[in-house]
Amino acid sequence: MRLAIVTQSRDRVGGVETYLEAVLPPLVRRYPVAFCSASDVITERGAIALPPGVPALTTDRSARDPLHQLRAWRPDLLFAHGLDDPALEIELLALAPAVVVQHTYHGTCISSSKTMTWPEVKGCERAFGAACLALYFPRRCGGSNPITMARLYRSQTLRLAGLKRAAAVVTLSAHMKTEMLRNGVRRNRLHVIPPFVSRPEEAGRADRTDGPGTLLYLGRLERLKGVDRLFDALRLVAARAGRPVHLIVAGDGSERLSLEAHARSIRESDPRIVIDFVGWQDEAGRTKLLAGTDALVVPSLWPEPFGLVGLEAAAAGVPSVAFATGGIPEWLRDGENGCLAPSAGGRPDLLAAAIVRCIGVPETLARLRTGAFRGAAAWTMQRHLARLEHVFDLARGEAKPLRVENAMTASRAS
Repeated sequence: MRLAIVTQSRDRVGGVETYLEAVLPPLVRRYPVAFCSASDVITERGAIALPPGVPALTTDRSARDPLHQLRAWRPDLLFAHGLDDPALEIELLALAPAVVVQHTYHGTCISSSKTMTWPEVKGCERAFGAACLALYFPRRCGGSNPITMARLYRSQTLRLAGLKRAAAVVTLSAHMKTEMLRNGVRRNRLHVIPPFVSRPEEAGRADRTDGPGTLLYLGRLERLKGVDRLFDALRLVAARAGRPVHLIVAGDGSERLSLEAHARSIRESDPRIVIDFVGWQDEAGRTKLLAGTDALVVPSLWPEPFGLVGLEAAAAGVPSVAFATGGIPEWLRDGENGCLAPSAGGRPDLLAAAIVRCIGVPETLARLRTGAFRGAAAWTMQRHLARLEHVFDLARGEAKPLRVENAMTASRAS
């Protein structure tokens, strides 16, 4: 079987590219593989490393047939991860049977955020449709330009049509499966495949009670990621924990300048709080940061489709603290491998209480570290690949449906 991996970018933009770089080598050992991206722009972060023998194809918008490179390679199956151009994506899905991985809310929300911000920040559970146009401005689901709203609505309508045509749709969480069902993707084409995480050796850690509590935010700096709510929680954390707090912000994005200004005002008003911005980090940088961190904080206001960064932290023995949004409660079990705060509009006081429960008592933190490291053992590459290959066979009509055990159920039993 000739397998073509298709995605928007080969640049290491975020989680999708990290996933593809990890899954490519074992797939190449099983199939002839080509890698096709819609964009060939590579930033200083570097390109996804392709194993020897994997051709790097692109879509050529200047040609009469933008997909001519991929068409000439003659794939038997597409492993698709989303393109920015929904019309091109529809054309792509007609080339061969396709297994589409739904990493986010493309096709189910005008803005792709699945979040209403008025009268409070709240995840949306509506099915995508014309009624969304009426609610978009009153519920502040996105921007304020009606022309942009109409354009995005048309694009998302095309994306949903493509999802419904795919031979198989894969989600990484039961939360996203529910979202797909709500929007008309057929149950017999929908598959939950829990993700995987590498498992380094657990680093030895000393439970410090006299130094600052060290927190880490690792991700994009965008409005719905909730970093501003985390900043506002820090004063309460410092007061309740009775020790200084050091927050490291690792990431970049459109909100960085405003967040840096916010951080300066907090540091000036409370000397117990230190906030450092260290920018985007590669794998080695993330590993180093996690080694010196008491807890990862995932303050997302939007319903995270999964939240893979929490598994990455858990594999390093670092518990997480997060609002209970989207797929996060599927891997973050309160009191076992971290602490959950009620979503409740993203209240900083609720987030602060969860952080203090996590890092405030050394014995509790040590127990949560152990729980995080042990729990990460269930999320293996082997489990992921076995289920992925079964879906490949289903998409080509070569297998029968398989009952899939939830990864977190397996971790509880271990």
